[in-house]
Amino acid sequence: MNAHGFYKEFMRRICDTPELMKEYKNSSEYTKLIIPLINEIIKESRNDYKLEEHELEQQSCFGVQNEYFRIDACGWVSHFKSIESQAEKLGLKPHLWDLKIAVEHENDKSDWLDEVMKLIHVKCPTKVVIGYSDADDRENDLFKLAFVARCMKQVQAFREGWNEEYLVILGNAKIKEDITSYKQFGYRGYIYNWETEQFDTIKEC
Repeated sequence: MNAHGFYKEFMRRICDTPELMKEYKNSSEYTKLIIPLINEIIKESRNDYKLEEHELEQQSCFGVQNEYFRIDACGWVSHFKSIESQAEKLGLKPHLWDLKIAVEHENDKSDWLDEVMKLIHVKCPTKVVIGYSDADDRENDLFKLAFVARCMKQVQAFREGWNEEYLVILGNAKIKEDITSYKQFGYRGYIYNWETEQFDTIKEC
């Protein structure tokens, strides 16, 4: 699953789950609901990856993990069957896996840049940060992302990961303490463009 695929499926599930809005203004309860939703997206993306037939038969060949290295959700592919016999002879458990996608969800509208920094240091083809921006200030999303892009380029690990995808999804945050200030999620997707070194807005799916 690439960044565009994740965004499309994320938006579909958000739109198909109206009960999420009931908890949207309650950060802790909403996180408890949205992380399982993200887990399901990752689980169902297993067929997007080229797995051997014997691996597809193994329930553990594609997994989802939460809070791994303090990352909210991860998707990975296991290749343990290819080394199982050799590992057994050496007295080792057959651990051989590739991390495919890492997702961070940050409720604090001012703190999702830290999640971007964290994922820069994770070797993974697709990295997703879901954050929030003031509902009445969404026109400044791209200015924030231009700043984020400049920050990213200052990190050595970022320069070494030129073939990795960075997707930022921003939703509506309440205006100060007015919990009635928004009535929709307002999620918008932005993907990093390695040629322009800026974030591009993903067109509506």
